[in-house]
Amino acid sequence: MKKIFSMAFAGLALVLSTAACSDADYDDKYTDPSKTSTVGVPQVFTGVMQAGNTWMNPVYYRHYTQSSTSGVFSGVIGESNGRGRFRGASEGYFNTRWMNYYNMLTQFRLLEHNYNNLSDDEKPTNAVFYYLGRTLVEAQLHEVLSLWGDVPYNGAGTLWKDGDYNAAKEACAYDDDVALYKQILADLKETADFLAGNVDATGLASLARQDYSLAGGSKEAWRKYVNSLRLRIALHLSTNGECVAEGKAAIAEILNNPTQYPVIEANAENMGVSGDTQTDTFNFGKSLSQALHTGAMAMGSQTMLNALNVPANGIPDANTDPRLQVMYDCNPDGEYVAYDVRMSNTEISNLSEEKNVEYVNRGIIQANYFCKIDSQAVAGWTSYQGNFNIGGTWMSAAEVALIKAEAYLMGYGVAANEALAKENFINGIVLSNEYYWGLKKNSTLYTEGNDSYNGFRELVEPTEAEVLAYAESVWAPTQEAVATQLWINHGFLNKLEAWNVVRRTGYPVTDFARDTQVDSYPTPPHRLPYPSDEINYNSENCQAAISKNYNESTGYYTKLFWAKDNYYNMVN
Repeated sequence: MKKIFSMAFAGLALVLSTAACSDADYDDKYTDPSKTSTVGVPQVFTGVMQAGNTWMNPVYYRHYTQSSTSGVFSGVIGESNGRGRFRGASEGYFNTRWMNYYNMLTQFRLLEHNYNNLSDDEKPTNAVFYYLGRTLVEAQLHEVLSLWGDVPYNGAGTLWKDGDYNAAKEACAYDDDVALYKQILADLKETADFLAGNVDATGLASLARQDYSLAGGSKEAWRKYVNSLRLRIALHLSTNGECVAEGKAAIAEILNNPTQYPVIEANAENMGVSGDTQTDTFNFGKSLSQALHTGAMAMGSQTMLNALNVPANGIPDANTDPRLQVMYDCNPDGEYVAYDVRMSNTEISNLSEEKNVEYVNRGIIQANYFCKIDSQAVAGWTSYQGNFNIGGTWMSAAEVALIKAEAYLMGYGVAANEALAKENFINGIVLSNEYYWGLKKNSTLYTEGNDSYNGFRELVEPTEAEVLAYAESVWAPTQEAVATQLWINHGFLNKLEAWNVVRRTGYPVTDFARDTQVDSYPTPPHRLPYPSDEINYNSENCQAAISKNYNESTGYYTKLFWAKDNYYNMVN
């Protein structure tokens, strides 16, 4: 067959090849459909997880691509003023992200098909895999919608059934993003209600064998993740646009019924995958550390330093966020310095070289003038070092607490309650501090009392009282205060959600300098353009979506329906 026009129609052979994995544990869990006439639903569930691995979990590709796109556009990553910086990663990276999602969706369609063809006696044992597989796919659908808007979904991923290329093409029309978000919220509620009931014990025992997430097959852990994910998406929709009512209704249902809809409330309940690179050849920890060490993609931004309350001189004081020292490295003088967006690349490079000469003259061989992601906690100090224990967090207790804070402050689905907003705001900062310090203390590179790669500063963990005092000091009954903390918590580990916070609320305010070196993409975008493979091979459907939603040919500068009208601050 000629090159597939859309990865939404990926053939079965492609599904099988992308689902292959060298990990022995995974091989034990997943039976390749090409080698058996009967593919069990539990085994295909693991296939769904593996097909989505690149973007669900902390692999190198995901974080590198996110850094150059949502990391820069959110203001998390300190990008120098290079030519074409607002174009982000090359179009091939967008294309691969698109393909990865539709590989995952196609694997789920196989699961869905096999589940629907089970007998009534067989379905109860396998139902948990159907509902959780759909949840994982729709969690990624939320990301895809956040990047592009309308995408194929309900008719996508079915070519493998009968090989009818024309029928698959016709079915793969673009679904409206508003309708898809309503569908996601409804599906997550259905899954939450299913998990709240009596889930088949044999199915749960099978789940424990197939599930490589931190849940490890635990029904309660999955319940909390599903409800927390629904809460994230509901907040995403509650500020602006055509799904405000649905978003607020979901928030109300969850927050008013904690027994029916429990959420993640402690870091021990965080959902994701373990790094565990010493025994697991998925190598999540190593892969993430390598990605976060890569060049400019590891640089801290001035927006981040401002949000962490670093003084203008770059020297932390009593009012500085205690997470700073476990998120970023200082220079040998104890300063945290970010790229100035008004400086040219040449000016930035010259300053860095000048400082490096100064450090060498002082006997300091390896050092950075500009602040970078913390070398001990996360990134390492060479390309093949890093914290191998860092896993991938899909949903954290800190995020959930801060979502609650914004909902109670703004009255999203619940009565406005400043006291509850403040309580959850402070709890969110406490949990976030605990999480980031945990990355440091559990690091394979950690040396007690000695911080950064050359021990430039003494590491002093804040007391509980100090963290609480800091949280109290930055509390304010404003969306800006809460959104900024939500953005910090996402930070360099979930850059897409950080970008979503900025686009949804306009906070924190991020300064950008116009790129005068190119005619196209002179300012940060609102979304990504559809990838070239989609335009070339699913042209009719793709062009219909462009004509419907875009104000210009690429859609780069057409905002998504849930976003605020203006959220970038251009300084020149």
